Amino acid sequence: MERDNLAKIIVAISILYFMWLIFVVSNEMYFKINLLLSLKIWSIIGIVVYALLFIIEIIIYKSKPKKESKEIKIVSEALKKVACNNCNTTFTISDTGVRPLKYTCPNCGKEGVLKGRVIKGRIKEISCSYCKNKFEIFDSGQRPLSYMCPNCHFEEVLQ
Repeated sequence: MERDNLAKIIVAISILYFMWLIFVVSNEMYFKINLLLSLKIWSIIGIVVYALLFIIEIIIYKSKPKKESKEIKIVSEALKKVACNNCNTTFTISDTGVRPLKYTCPNCGKEGVLKGRVIKGRIKEISCSYCKNKFEIFDSGQRPLSYMCPNCHFEEVLQ
């Protein structure tokens, strides 16, 4: 018999016996019908039965194998700085770790793909000579380096 079913049967027996004791008490107080044993004896039997059922429940609980839970690692999305291949504007995208990772440049609208390769270079802060807006570009060291201001879309070349 399964442990869960055995536990349900024990609970049912406990409830039925409790109802029987209520019947015996009400009989002793009101009806005085002869029930073979007195209330005192039925109470002692009830205490012993409940103690046995409680011990059986504890044994069932302790012997039940614990369910192994699978550990789920929740990985938050990382932010990654990307340089546009078209206008060299740097911007941040959400990196889920899935490759190839497609993105769209917020400056020029060109779509790009992050394949996981690392390009050497550094991020350089530039001030637009037309609108004086400050923004970052990725300087790979390649010259001439042309870039576009994300604010006014003025194109410039770094020599």
